[in-house]
Amino acid sequence: MAHMLRVIFDTNIYGIIILENPEIVEKIVRDNDLVVYNFKPIRRELRDIPKKERIKELSKRNFALQIYDQITKNHYLSESIKIDKLALKFYNRYRAEGGIRDWKTTNIKIDFTIVACACLNSLDVIYSNDESTMISKPALKAYKHIAIKESLKVPNFWRYKDLKERYN
Repeated sequence: MAHMLRVIFDTNIYGIIILENPEIVEKIVRDNDLVVYNFKPIRRELRDIPKKERIKELSKRNFALQIYDQITKNHYLSESIKIDKLALKFYNRYRAEGGIRDWKTTNIKIDFTIVACACLNSLDVIYSNDESTMISKPALKAYKHIAIKESLKVPNFWRYKDLKERYN
């Protein structure tokens, strides 16, 4: 029997799905070997899509939220102080590894919070195409370094193309 994959999609994955491949949603929803988790910071990022942006006749924001809710169904991961503290440890290590993004002015806080959530909830995979922050070299080194110190397992990072491959 296949192992149930427990995953979280970075916000950019939903963006790619709505623009490139909305028909993949049905396949993800019907996949009994994949659980995609809902985590409020991701949903908040999707809510920040400007109301005016459209895809054909649909509001891009509403479409993204609709797909998000469909894919994550009733699988919720909660925010916590523990997650926030781990995200900050990742960030401090990221800076030590030469990372240049600023905690306050970039999305790095959300990215590291997603990774911290995934680590603390023992998720298998984070799907992300964000090579400038979440899966940059200094970030990956930071996760590994802190995870070893904290006895945590860092999830695998897979890209959107890996998700597409799963359903082809």
